[in-house]
This record gives sequence, C-alpha cells and structure tokens, in this order.
Amino acid sequence: MTLTWKWELVIYLWIAGIAGGAFFTAFLIDRFTGRKHEQLPKIAVFTSVPLVLLGSLLLVFDLGEQLRAWHLFTRFRVSSPMSMGSWILLLFALNGVVMIALWWSKSFEPSEAKPTVLSRVARVIRPAAAVVGILSWIEFALAVLLIAYTGVLLSATNQPMWSGILLLPALFVASAISTGMALLVLVLRTGLGRLLNHLFGGKGEPIPSETMHTMGIASIALGIIEIVVLVGYIVWLAFFSGAAGAAAVAVLLTGPMSLIFWGGVVLVGLVIPLVLEVVSARGKEAVVGSVLASASLILLGGLFLRAAVLLGGQMV
Repeated sequence: MTLTWKWELVIYLWIAGIAGGAFFTAFLIDRFTGRKHEQLPKIAVFTSVPLVLLGSLLLVFDLGEQLRAWHLFTRFRVSSPMSMGSWILLLFALNGVVMIALWWSKSFEPSEAKPTVLSRVARVIRPAAAVVGILSWIEFALAVLLIAYTGVLLSATNQPMWSGILLLPALFVASAISTGMALLVLVLRTGLGRLLNHLFGGKGEPIPSETMHTMGIASIALGIIEIVVLVGYIVWLAFFSGAAGAAAVAVLLTGPMSLIFWGGVVLVGLVIPLVLEVVSARGKEAVVGSVLASASLILLGGLFLRAAVLLGGQMV
C-alpha cells in the first residue's frame, strides 16, 4: 500500500500543534492571573518559533519539489487548507521573530564607552517595543488558527476516517493544547525556561508552585477531555459513518494501526500520564520525576495520535 502522506507530515502536524498549543496556554495563563507571569508567553515564543520553522522545513520536504515550495506564498487561497496552513505558519513564525527582537532590544544594555553594532541596532528598534502587547494578541489569534488548522486540514478531504467529522478537529485541538502545555511544563521544570527568559531580558524568576499546580490540574482536565472526544470520535465513525467508517474503526482498533492506537495513543499518551498527574496533584508537592515523565508521555502520545489518524486514514 502506497501512502501519499508519510511521517514527514505526521511530524509536521504534531510540531505545529505543539507550537500553537504552547503559546495558547501561556497567553491564557498570563491573562487569567492578571499578567503575573509575563515570562510564560516569552518562553512559549522562544520555544515555538524554532518548532514552527522546523515544521515548515518538513512540510517543504514532504511536497516533493522543494524548489517550488515558494509558490505556496504567491497566492492566499481561503479554500485551500494547505495554503491557509502555510500562511498561518509563516505569519506565526514572523510575528514571533519580531516579538523576540523587540524583547531583546528592551533588555539590551548598550555600552556608553564602546557602542557596538548590536547596541546600535537595539537602540534603533527599541521604540517599537511598545507594540509587543498588540503583537501578543496577534500571536494568540494565529495560535488559535494553527491548532485548529491541524485538524481541519484532514477533515477537508474525502477519506472516511477524516471527512465530515467535526470531532476530528476537536480531537486535534485538545491534543495540541495538551501537548503545548506539556512542552511548557518540561521547559519550566528543567530550568530551561528561566535560562531563556534571562537571556532575553527577564529576571529568570521561577514560576510559583501554585501556578505549576494549576497547570497540573489543567493537564488532568485536558486529558479527560481528550479521552471523551476520542471516544466520541470512534463511536461516530463506527455508528454514523456507514461501512467506510466501520472499516476505518477496524484499522485503528484491530488493524494495522492498533498497536500505535492502543499502545501509543491510549496507554502512553492518555492513561499513564493521567494516572501520574492525579497522583502528583494529590500530594502537597509535585514529584518532579512524575511531572516530567507525564509531560514527556503526553508529547509522545500527540505524535502517536497523528500517526494513527494520518497513516491509518490512508489504509481504508
């Protein structure tokens, strides 16, 4: 069986979801806490922009004719999910790069005695740093589009496992937010977040334990939501999508994708992390090892989910 879309696109959709989910989560946490954690959106941008750039390279590689990939950006076609996704990725990355440059210019302390090229550049662009707040809202809107697009791309096709099922975009959105938060947890718990924040002008303040606890509770809620949506998706395929939908369910549950589905998506990506998060949340202090293991497994589960759906959908 020849697969048109292979692992390059699986990883691309996975990376795009993580990037969008990370900024989506960080932005909302900062806003709902009264701007007490302004370092979170910064950390999310510092980690998500490289991910988006890597995802874009994978997308170009998957297209086959790499030298003609720039044709994607000669027109903006709302009716084309691939065109929309390419533009969303580009704008998300460019907006993030501008935000990073402005944060850097605010933190740069030019030397009065020996001005350098960098200090002159920082001095020139520093007045524009006032628009970072507006750019943050733009990045948030693009993050919403990015995490939604990863499911819409598939649902716009005519494959039985993908087409006409609203729960597929919902499943990918839940997974994107969950994996994005998992990436943030890994970055924060390993100390990389403090380093990144310090490099770009922050004070390197640790995230309060209450915030990390809240993120743990949110991760539990997201895990439960993802399980509910996944069950709904399977039930819809099995009972409301005709013979083709039943065949698609068989591919996932008992067919060639069953190991990835049960072992990777259900066990590794959902059940084990949920158990670890619940056990950790019941204690007075989160066990760092459990938190890191849970976040790592959630990230892997997001990859397995996209592999099961994308590759399995081509086997029906």
